[in-house]
Amino acid sequence: MMRRDRQRGVTLVETLVALAVMGLVIGALMVMIGQNSRFAASMRDKTMAQIAADNLMVEAMVLTSALETGDSAGEVEVGGRALFYTRTVTETGVQNVLRIDIAVNAENGQTLAQAVSMRRPS
Repeated sequence: MMRRDRQRGVTLVETLVALAVMGLVIGALMVMIGQNSRFAASMRDKTMAQIAADNLMVEAMVLTSALETGDSAGEVEVGGRALFYTRTVTETGVQNVLRIDIAVNAENGQTLAQAVSMRRPS
């Protein structure tokens, strides 16, 4: 009597399970790559906004003319991107000391960076 050796191999069910697992892993990787890209873009925007806030603060600190109390706003371009800022100058209650607050916002109004400093009115 001849005995047939059973062939060993991968069944259809095993192949389908392996494909399903690979699909889940690839899907998770795609989500992770997308989140990483959004995080990198957000950090780039915040870094550019902080550079803009620091530059605006330096401009306010080196002004030779008197710095007036109140609010002012404008637009500044950093890295090819338009950012909007508000500068608020207030009295501190200490003689000859003004507080300068600068906020840099994205087009949608989200505050990306802030800077605060003190200086004499000149």
